Amino acid sequence: MPDTYLLILSGLAVFFSAMIQGTTGFGFVIVASPLMLIMFDPSLVVPVLVSLGFLLALILLSRVYFLVDIKRIWLLVICGVAFTPLGTFFLVNLDAGFLKAIIGIIVGLTALGMLSGFQLKTKREKLLSIPVGALSGLLIGSTGLAGSPVILFFTNQAMEPNRFRANITFYLQSVSIVAFPSFFLSGVLTSEVFQLSSFLFLPSLAGLITGIWLHSRVSQLFFKRIALAVVLVSAIAAIFSGLSNLL
Repeated sequence: MPDTYLLILSGLAVFFSAMIQGTTGFGFVIVASPLMLIMFDPSLVVPVLVSLGFLLALILLSRVYFLVDIKRIWLLVICGVAFTPLGTFFLVNLDAGFLKAIIGIIVGLTALGMLSGFQLKTKREKLLSIPVGALSGLLIGSTGLAGSPVILFFTNQAMEPNRFRANITFYLQSVSIVAFPSFFLSGVLTSEVFQLSSFLFLPSLAGLITGIWLHSRVSQLFFKRIALAVVLVSAIAAIFSGLSNLL
């Protein structure tokens, strides 16, 4: 297990990330990943955050499942599930420093896209679901960031907020289920992963409950901007951390 100092910092990171998740319906892995990568290698961070994200999303899904639009997202889910094992292959075989840099770049670009309000709505939503789902599957297996392209996709299509919250939660659950056997077969589900996940579950749960409580009491836009600002800074830190490992 990591030392006490790193455990405390990790607990604060997942609490804040889970609070954003509970408030906005997304953001746990996107916010927590670059923060955790400053302290740990991707081979530990990715399965830990995917595991915790799965449990948190399960709680959220129990509240919003009736809003899930299966007819709209089924192709996205299938493509995401199909490409997840290939992403896990990259997690196992790519250099840790390279992965840190890639994760930082993906997270940073996602944050910039959302902060800028980038939107290019298309009527061919089903067709676009194929590459978005495939990219998302690759990302959850390799970086845990399945939500990044899907969040931008749903935002771009101007999906109604409550429907957005339900659909992204259902999607993340679906691809996470496939990620676990991929992680197991690739040997990344180590005892350290289970120990760290167990330790971080309570602060994650506390953050989620806090976020659900705040959901109807404060501006989600305010929380989203705070989260994206933190994400952007931590993404830059993750990029530099990855590059320093490579040099």
